[in-house]
Amino acid sequence: MPVIINTNTAATLAATNLGKANSMLQKSMARLSSGSKITGPADDAGGLAVSMKLGAAIRRSEATDSNVQNAISFLQTQDGALDSVGKVLTRISELKTLSLDVTKSSADIANYDTEFTALKAEITKLAGGSFNAVTLFGGTTVNVSTTEDGLASGDVAISKSNLAADTNVAAITGGANLAAITVANVTDAITAVAGFRAKNGADSSRLQFSSDML
Repeated sequence: MPVIINTNTAATLAATNLGKANSMLQKSMARLSSGSKITGPADDAGGLAVSMKLGAAIRRSEATDSNVQNAISFLQTQDGALDSVGKVLTRISELKTLSLDVTKSSADIANYDTEFTALKAEITKLAGGSFNAVTLFGGTTVNVSTTEDGLASGDVAISKSNLAADTNVAAITGGANLAAITVANVTDAITAVAGFRAKNGADSSRLQFSSDML
């Protein structure tokens, strides 16, 4: 007795194509929902390895940029302190000039000396300032990494100017009274602070460009 196998070739082909279409649709939906071209190793094994490395590099770049921004904030705080010191020194130079007035009594000069003493204390306080427990001054440098690979060649050294120990500034803070300092002492101190601010500005500018690159 003959055996007859009924085969519907058209239906089989349609089912095969439908299966392929469903598989492609699932891949497309996975890509759309995840926003990623590669949703699994089977999609592109080599591309997946590259994307993982690039993804990690991007995260490191973002973290590095955050560190650079914090360093810029540190420099901005430092410059704020230097700006205040400059204003204090300007006031001291004014007091010194006023104390030279021959029409001023000893009581008047004593009043100027009282303010001078208070202003010296303010300079000392500003020189001992800190940013998140990191001293703003002290004569050392700190290295800021500006590349995601962390290589030392990409570090930027920023200065922590030795404000308190600067010879010109120390001549002011070490003066017992206005009579113990000269106008030239104050002018030299202001020049020194201006130099510190110039270095601060240069460091800030370089770090900003580094941040733009990141």
